[in-house]
Amino acid sequence: MTPRPPASLEIAALSHRYRGAPGYALDDVSFSVRPGERLGLLGPNGAGKSTLMRLFCGYLAIQDRAGRPPGEARITVAGIDVARDSLRARQQIGYLPEQVPLYHELRVREHLSFRARVKGVPRKERDAEIMRVCELTGLTSMLEIPVHQLSRGYRQRVGIADSLLGAPPLLVLDEPTVGLDPNQVQDIRGVLKSLGGAQTLIFSSHILAEVAALCDRVVILARGKVVADEAVELATPAHNVIAEWEVGVAKVRELIAQIAGAWPPEALHIAETKEQGSYTTIKISCSGSQIADELRIALGRASARQQIPLVRLELGRRSLEERFARATGAVEDTRHAG
Repeated sequence: MTPRPPASLEIAALSHRYRGAPGYALDDVSFSVRPGERLGLLGPNGAGKSTLMRLFCGYLAIQDRAGRPPGEARITVAGIDVARDSLRARQQIGYLPEQVPLYHELRVREHLSFRARVKGVPRKERDAEIMRVCELTGLTSMLEIPVHQLSRGYRQRVGIADSLLGAPPLLVLDEPTVGLDPNQVQDIRGVLKSLGGAQTLIFSSHILAEVAALCDRVVILARGKVVADEAVELATPAHNVIAEWEVGVAKVRELIAQIAGAWPPEALHIAETKEQGSYTTIKISCSGSQIADELRIALGRASARQQIPLVRLELGRRSLEERFARATGAVEDTRHAG
């Protein structure tokens, strides 16, 4: 198929309230996604992530909020207004919902062939397109297997392959690696990572490490509101070293002082120190990823040499978790304060 350029997404003043619900599932949400960007959509259960994805995929109607000007709430995909031209907007999107809808009585090839026809893939290109998405998702050996005979992980792969049919300019995936084993997760992550630039990716997951590995940027929702919107490298600094020892803070500072001279003074900065009982945790910000890796190795060797019990040593992998906790916790604090 002729490739289409990646799509932008614009969301403005979007609110949504389900009939009979006491409050809003989404509350005045606004953000944009650049063409080719990989966006991680995060939030605790009930934050509004799935509602938001259903809205910009055209599965739910956009609502005008009481007291606001009509038409103020708006979603555009590749410049196409979802409310005014829903069909054309949906033709830009490949969508994988959290609960994958599949035709269980069909074989994998039959299911994907039917879905390719629904999506407007030309007849003469369908076989090649089905093979393309099956090669990407590891389904080539399963083409003649009825869907109901597949494991949960392989059914998930069929759903991902379905969303990739026709190379949509915007790919929207709600928990795409649910049910996959660790090897399958790595394979699918590789597929999704390769899409950056060619297709715009919006990706929801409860696995924060997965989002950090796949996405350029994160939007965090809590209680229907956007509480954070930032680049992943800001949310998960690759230049941080986090270490924890079973000794007091004085001993830790002495250890760091002994090895810090290997780098210029401006290359290292102790960003956080926490002493709890007999344990001390530090976070050191470094001026680059190479220095961070060198520091991690040096801390490990120095701790072993001096026989100081080292409990944890890693490269900033918990920063997104901490950012998520602070962002979503702030909304809870506000709610209870008033």
